[in-house]
Amino acid sequence: MNNKPALDAVDFAALFQFVMARGDDAVMLFDKQGHVRYANLVASRMLGYPPEALTQLQIFDLEEELNMVSYLQRWESAGTKKSKSWLVEWRLKSGETQFFRIQGTVFKSDSAPLLCCFVPPAGSIQSLETPTYRHLRHYEVAIWEWNIINGDFQMTDNFPDILQLAPDQLPPPRQLNIVSVLKDRISSTQLAILIQKVKAAQKNRSAFELQLQLVYEEQQPGREISIYGYPVEEDHIVGKLQGSISVVRHLSEEKNLAGAVLERSEAMVCWINPDCTLRYVNRAMASRLGYKASEMTGKLEITDIDAENTIDQWHEIWDEASAGETMKMESTLKTRNDRVFPAEFHLDFLDINGTKLISLSAHDITERRQQEAALRKALLEVQTLSDQLEEENIYLKEEISEGNKFENILTQSDNYQKVLQQVEQVAPTEATVLIEGETGTGKELLARAIHSLSQRRERSLVRVNCAALSEELILSELFGHEKGAFTGATTTKTGRFELADKGTIFLDEIGEISLKIQSQLLRILQEGEFERVGGVETLQVDVRIIAATNRDLRKMVAEKQFREDLYYRLSVFPLQNPPLRERREDIPLLVRHFMKQFARKNGKTIDNIRSKDLKRLKQYDFPGNIRELMNIVEQAVVLTNNKTLDLSYWRPVRSGQSATGLGTGEDFPTLEEIQRQHILDALEKTHWRVTGPQGAAKLLGMKGQTLFSKMKKLGIKRE
Repeated sequence: MNNKPALDAVDFAALFQFVMARGDDAVMLFDKQGHVRYANLVASRMLGYPPEALTQLQIFDLEEELNMVSYLQRWESAGTKKSKSWLVEWRLKSGETQFFRIQGTVFKSDSAPLLCCFVPPAGSIQSLETPTYRHLRHYEVAIWEWNIINGDFQMTDNFPDILQLAPDQLPPPRQLNIVSVLKDRISSTQLAILIQKVKAAQKNRSAFELQLQLVYEEQQPGREISIYGYPVEEDHIVGKLQGSISVVRHLSEEKNLAGAVLERSEAMVCWINPDCTLRYVNRAMASRLGYKASEMTGKLEITDIDAENTIDQWHEIWDEASAGETMKMESTLKTRNDRVFPAEFHLDFLDINGTKLISLSAHDITERRQQEAALRKALLEVQTLSDQLEEENIYLKEEISEGNKFENILTQSDNYQKVLQQVEQVAPTEATVLIEGETGTGKELLARAIHSLSQRRERSLVRVNCAALSEELILSELFGHEKGAFTGATTTKTGRFELADKGTIFLDEIGEISLKIQSQLLRILQEGEFERVGGVETLQVDVRIIAATNRDLRKMVAEKQFREDLYYRLSVFPLQNPPLRERREDIPLLVRHFMKQFARKNGKTIDNIRSKDLKRLKQYDFPGNIRELMNIVEQAVVLTNNKTLDLSYWRPVRSGQSATGLGTGEDFPTLEEIQRQHILDALEKTHWRVTGPQGAAKLLGMKGQTLFSKMKKLGIKRE
């Protein structure tokens, strides 16, 4: 380490500019009407707006739920206390929303007051007594305002201190102004220049700045000050001058002040050499970790206090930071007695007069982690309450459905409501109904609804699954048989049509029956009579027929696979039952209904589902329709071990793709889709840490900024 330049060789003036320009807090000023009057660069970056665009907004553009009444209540609250804290949800320029912890206080003066809002780093909850604001005490800058019209002069409390005056040495209030207070403190030449500058500012509406040498009794030279002023126009008249006075510091003073700032800072700061040894440690870091600064500087490596990263990983961090990017990472700091606590690191590469360093500023985020956990818990409670309200809403929908006699039909789809309107129209009539639709769309539910709304609702609804019966059995099942009609017919059997007399028969999958059976169905439709298998007696029944099919009967008629006359007899009133992909708004209702049903069946309590899982379900086409959705939910209920439905096992199968492999042609995933999924997998594996040795960028073999750019391009963001 002897070949390194001494610490005094570092350009403290440049370092001072670096330290003081680095403000971790976002600052915004709002007027009584909610307009943004000022925002610093941190606030601009935080919200994603250019500074000039941000000052064109009102707070209501950022906080959509806020109204003027609530905003004024916030003003009143901040005005009665030294500072007030709020948790707000602000909308970023990207359209996303984010929670921030805001510290607010009202600055009052004779002119319009302003609501000053501060957002500490990462939204952490801190008072205004943060290192950033305590550092301002060392700036020796005072603010003043002179109302030229009525003579009022306002100033900050440290105004006399800058001039090295006691308060009783100031001119009387009605005579106090920026000229009178300096009249006996500067030379006559400089006073004449000051008066000239003030008059020019009023006349030319221009700002002025000059340096003055203060003098005291016996004409001894005092400190050098800088005075700055600018005119304020109201109704096209320059009625006020506003400005500042500050102490002029020369290089040697700036060195001392920079060192004082670092030493008095409550932020933990250290400098790291290229070989990962500690070059400098401020008092806050040494004290927090249980050392003296002299025990750390030049004697410890960064890995002696960083409990997570190895020396090889820190060499990689050094290489990445030296590329010029400001880095943020979370790690764990270790104290002298091996206690640990989580910390957020801000890493900046410095090259000052050839001395290369990493400046590390560390913040204890234990409180923030606790607050995030509390916030997650609160959000979960809000989500649970929301889910309960939604459950109650579903329950009411079910009650309404039962009141309308559409039992077990859950829908809020306009498309499906039209089908139910047709059901209500045809149900009171005696018309034969043909329900067409894909497998699993719930055709039987519509058949039951038609029966329950008909004049026959007091009698039976008899269902026959035509696809499940062979041709030999279907005759016996539909029409019955006599004893001895065939081998095994040991008794007389009543057929389904007889059972449905004065009621309704539902012939499911009607397209699966043979032409021979079709002819016998046609007879019963036309004449209402038939004979049992092996019988000679003609039986008459009064039956309403509802048929259903997932096949295209028109095409079957054209191909001579289905009787045309039977088709027209069955389709007196055709109903088209839409697939689930055409009523996606019903998916949340159905999911929660099945979740509750299967949870009760399996003795579990499951009352929540993640919004991202609902989104995945709503984006899926469900070739198996409601039946497929039911199977997915039932399997998820079996696999779930807590109160939130676990759908992590489910991987949607594309159209044309088997469950074991990718499809071909148009269904083959694009390179962008594969790349997006690969990045998501890496982020999940690294718990969404992007940069650093344990971040996704390292895992993917790319720079952090490159990964950020790709995430933005692919629309990847943490939900």
